[in-house]
Amino acid sequence: MKVFTNIILGSFILFSQFAKAQESDSAVAAGKALFYADSLVKCYFYQDWKSYMDLTAPTAIKYYGGKEGFKEHVTVLYFRNEPKQLERPETIRMLSLRNEIDQWQCVIEKVRNTFINDKQAVVYSYLVGQSLDNGVNWKFVDVSHNTMENLPFVLPTVFTDLTIPQGKTIYPGDVAALPVEEAPKATPKKKAVAKKR
Repeated sequence: MKVFTNIILGSFILFSQFAKAQESDSAVAAGKALFYADSLVKCYFYQDWKSYMDLTAPTAIKYYGGKEGFKEHVTVLYFRNEPKQLERPETIRMLSLRNEIDQWQCVIEKVRNTFINDKQAVVYSYLVGQSLDNGVNWKFVDVSHNTMENLPFVLPTVFTDLTIPQGKTIYPGDVAALPVEEAPKATPKKKAVAKKR
């Protein structure tokens, strides 16, 4: 009986150590992904195209015909939506992080506070990150630079069950008119009629 108890206890200890190792692997991978994503966002904001390409998934660069084609694509998008004066680089946050045998992938939300047509706007867009070395180094595809339908061509190894939200723009100054619920109509009370005897 004592041997059986020791086996159970040993198995429990090994399992808990494995779970802790997995948890710490996730924490390390998440921290590294956010670090690299923040670098990518700042490279884009400050127009450091060489470093931006270094942090981009090679399949995305290939999809746009190589470095020159990709750089042209990205700079056209940049100048079409050039940051306004006093605007800051986008803020980021991790939405999901997944691991499958030989790679990690993540979805990171980017939030840009800007002005569109002289109206305050908050633009939400997404990065898909990939690490092929246990979450240490990361490369990204900016989903806002592509369509969701193109993503499997831009990043062929994207996990098929990775949830990537649609980008959106919100105008905080605009208050949407919500339909007002109609008050229930009062039903007329019937008058009590005395019965004749």
